Amino acid sequence: LTGKRSPKAIRAALKNLATGSGAYDHAYEDAMERVNSQIKDQEELAKQVLSWITCAKRPLTTSELQHAIAIEIGESQLDKENVPEVEDIVSICAGLVTVDEESATIRFVHYTTQEYFERTQNSWFPNAEIDITITCVTYLSFSIFETGSCRTNYEFEERLNSNCLYQY
Repeated sequence: LTGKRSPKAIRAALKNLATGSGAYDHAYEDAMERVNSQIKDQEELAKQVLSWITCAKRPLTTSELQHAIAIEIGESQLDKENVPEVEDIVSICAGLVTVDEESATIRFVHYTTQEYFERTQNSWFPNAEIDITITCVTYLSFSIFETGSCRTNYEFEERLNSNCLYQY
């Protein structure tokens, strides 16, 4: 409806809107066009975020997702300067994700968004599960974990607090 200046133009545009489940698909395809039209770094980051949310086995906290997308394959530790801000993550995802402030989780804006990306995952994120697996293996190979198991509950809590993705 953007740019429509008269009631007649608005009615004509509304008649052309898709209805039913096709309307959702059309809206999500439009959102992905906006994602794809961003500069390359933002597009890649947005697709990484969307693929993690699509494939995650449980809702991710904002800090878990921040750390997950900051991991650099081949590195032995997390570079804190590579961790994106939550606001930037939400912004580059073209209205597809939101943060639940109460649970501090990041999720799709609507259950139909999750359903859409699960259904179309092979089109949008064909290598997502492989990429996520490689990221998790890289994370678990970080030098911080070479010390082995924690000796005390305090050490364990400290490890969890400083390595946000560890519980995932």
